[in-house]
Amino acid sequence: MLDAVLTSLWLEVASANVSYAVQARVDTRMRSMEAQATGESVPPVAGDMDLVPTLGLKFDDGNAVGSLEYAPRISFREATTNPRTEVQHVGRLLGDWRPSRGLTLHGTQEFVLGQVNLFTNLPLGGSVDDPLGDPIPGDVVVDVPIQPLPEGVDSVFFLSSLTTLAAESVWLGRGLSLSGSAGFSASGGLDATAQEAVPFQYGPRGQAALGWSPAPRHTLAATVGVTDSRFSTGARATVSTLTGAWTHRVDRRSSVEVGVGVGVAYSMRATEEEAPDETLPGVTPAGGRRLATFQVGVTPPEEEPLARLDLLPDLTLAWTYRVPSRVADFNSRVAARVTPFVDRLTGLVYPRADVTLNGTWALGPRVRLSATGGGASAVGGAVGDRQVVGGVGASWTVSRWVSLEADTRTAWTRSPDVEAARMVWSATLGLSVRQTGIL
Repeated sequence: MLDAVLTSLWLEVASANVSYAVQARVDTRMRSMEAQATGESVPPVAGDMDLVPTLGLKFDDGNAVGSLEYAPRISFREATTNPRTEVQHVGRLLGDWRPSRGLTLHGTQEFVLGQVNLFTNLPLGGSVDDPLGDPIPGDVVVDVPIQPLPEGVDSVFFLSSLTTLAAESVWLGRGLSLSGSAGFSASGGLDATAQEAVPFQYGPRGQAALGWSPAPRHTLAATVGVTDSRFSTGARATVSTLTGAWTHRVDRRSSVEVGVGVGVAYSMRATEEEAPDETLPGVTPAGGRRLATFQVGVTPPEEEPLARLDLLPDLTLAWTYRVPSRVADFNSRVAARVTPFVDRLTGLVYPRADVTLNGTWALGPRVRLSATGGGASAVGGAVGDRQVVGGVGASWTVSRWVSLEADTRTAWTRSPDVEAARMVWSATLGLSVRQTGIL
């Protein structure tokens, strides 16, 4: 019996298509520079170089597809002023399996482990949707606000891990679809110094959605989701949401999406620690001082409750427009949302509004241009959480193996626990060389 099973498994693997992809990417970057908490003078502009070798394998036998990718990122920081090297290990494991008609199973595992300079190395865009394309391997893809590091620290040891299992089915009938997912995420600093900058956060999450298409141009969906996050500071946030959405395709070029829902948030603030000595230096690089979430711009309440239970809105309004063309295909999207937001530093949950505008132009098969802009701000429960981002990018596929990419990004951010706002920018030029084949 065992021999028959092993033989069947071997025949299945032997008949599958196994391909590989090898890529080397080099990025050179100019970015803004601010003084760290040590107060030492630094030049206003810094130069970095990133080397990202990538090795990928893909297994495909028709009903099952699996891929494995490892892309370490080696960063040479401030090469002309204060040279140093940071290494991040990045891996992805993805799998899709269709055991029967109408049922598809998905599984993903992604991780980033290594040294990260949270003061300068985060993708500009933060928590606002980043439509400039897939993140460069090694980018921190979790929602971490751009912020100063603890005094005298240049980089921290950081972990980001996300595991997801999902299923999709159309067994319920014509026009009906049912999907669900469950996952576990963990991210943040791995030692005491790193957790002072970004607390370690972990917890499960789950979601289920039911979709119905009563007519070719109309789609209705109901979604329920739960996320539980626990922090190394002792804070905890549990958010449950129930939303309904309607998507209407106005014509062959445009569509409108409207979503209305409600979220129930239970949050427990971080445990109190011994008050710091006011005589010690606690000034942030931008000249401000770290404050409690409710202390930015307003007088804090006399006593904050240890735990809170809030009823929050979950609203979405989006418009998508496309101009199909062989020489200048254009895709755009404008979206406005008000959703429950979990503060990455304090664990506080409050409604946050954001507006994003994205546009992509495909000038033939080789050249692509993109632009993005957006802003986000707390609309209740916190003061000082604001963000405005923007960027433009371009890519040119020189040949089947070589491509060039360039982008500029800028962000104005203000974190709830930092008194002063920050303005950062970066300009990047990248070269990629890629080789693919079948094993």
